[in-house]
Amino acid sequence: MNPRPDGVQRSLTSWILNRGLRVVVLHPDDADGATLTGHLMRMGFQVQAFWPPPDELPDKVDLVFRALLLDAREPQDAWQGPASPPLISVIGYESPSFIDQALKMGADAVLTTPIRATGLLATIVCALQHAKRQRQQADRIAKLEQKLAGTRHLAQAKAILMRMHGIGENDAYEMLRTQAMSNRVTVDDICHSIIQTCEMFEPKRREAG
Repeated sequence: MNPRPDGVQRSLTSWILNRGLRVVVLHPDDADGATLTGHLMRMGFQVQAFWPPPDELPDKVDLVFRALLLDAREPQDAWQGPASPPLISVIGYESPSFIDQALKMGADAVLTTPIRATGLLATIVCALQHAKRQRQQADRIAKLEQKLAGTRHLAQAKAILMRMHGIGENDAYEMLRTQAMSNRVTVDDICHSIIQTCEMFEPKRREAG
């Protein structure tokens, strides 16, 4: 959520309502589907409805409502993945099977039928906030893993240079840094090159030995 130009923090709910969310509704063309679509449009959202669910979603979708049907097989929508938009599952009953399906699909919230206006906005806000936090957590984990991998690569590359040139750790790091600056690449790129070169020649050395 971005602060307003006057420095006053706008509430998350107000920000969502004024954003004009692009929403996809994957629901049979029945009374609940029409009610859901109507409520969303009255909230000022841009709504597109499909049934059966398409293999691909339209571009730049902010939120998806996906109906889970009692007599249908467990859904495996092709558009779902790590980068898919926030998802709200629409279920007819609060049964374990429906709830388990929603969890397996990675739903950020669940909405039960019959569809009512009461609670719909709260469900949307909570789903978007949950999805945002999940993305932030995934980004933090990815950055930490990348940093850890870079630390391992640096230690490995320095060890190779120390062994090859008979130098100390500080001198090995300076060699890496100098090469990175000369080639206008990162130190991690130089480390990768050294490690790959060493791994390529290591089997030959063993065979020769």
